[in-house]
Amino acid sequence: MISVIVPVLDESIVLPRLLASLGEADEIVVVDGGSTDATCALAAAAGARVVRAERGRGAQLQAGVAAARGERLWFLHADTEVPAGAVAALRAARAEWGCFAVEIGSTDLRLRSTGAIMTLRARVTGSATGDMGIWAGRGLVERVGGWPAHRAFEDLVFTDRARAVAAWEVLTPRLTTSARRWEARGIARTMAQMMALRAAYRLGGDPARLAERYAGKD
Repeated sequence: MISVIVPVLDESIVLPRLLASLGEADEIVVVDGGSTDATCALAAAAGARVVRAERGRGAQLQAGVAAARGERLWFLHADTEVPAGAVAALRAARAEWGCFAVEIGSTDLRLRSTGAIMTLRARVTGSATGDMGIWAGRGLVERVGGWPAHRAFEDLVFTDRARAVAAWEVLTPRLTTSARRWEARGIARTMAQMMALRAAYRLGGDPARLAERYAGKD
């Protein structure tokens, strides 16, 4: 049984498209962190289970794990485009955890290259980001202590723990993730910031503090 877990916060514009593409999944759990728009109503109307949790992607994902009934858990961002065949590929996966190949929905060559680099990095090192559709068996999630309650870098912490204990698999077809965060802040600026923060994390930086910097609080 595949349970899709989607953390959301005011995602009424992009969420319906994602939910419409997940008809082959056994269960969809939308975890809301305090939306003030129509996100929850749209999710319920589409047949998803709506769970409320403390705001913050890590905390929301953990709440989704607790609410989901499936043994294979698929964690998706609301602005992800899921192509036909993705659910079938996940059902056929043999590894305990992994992610999907990804591209960024933009014609900008910098972002298209970034998507290719992200996919290659995941295949070689097992380090994956949340916009790559991370998936895992429930047993693996429990073995690594679940999702850390961070607002950012929860994906890197989780995949670091997972790759330490189990082999991974990068699946196709390729998911498309929105370019909106790069475009909103400026592509070059966002790429430089993300590279610097990722390097800081790898050098031992505190994920909670780095999450504040990513959100622009200092």
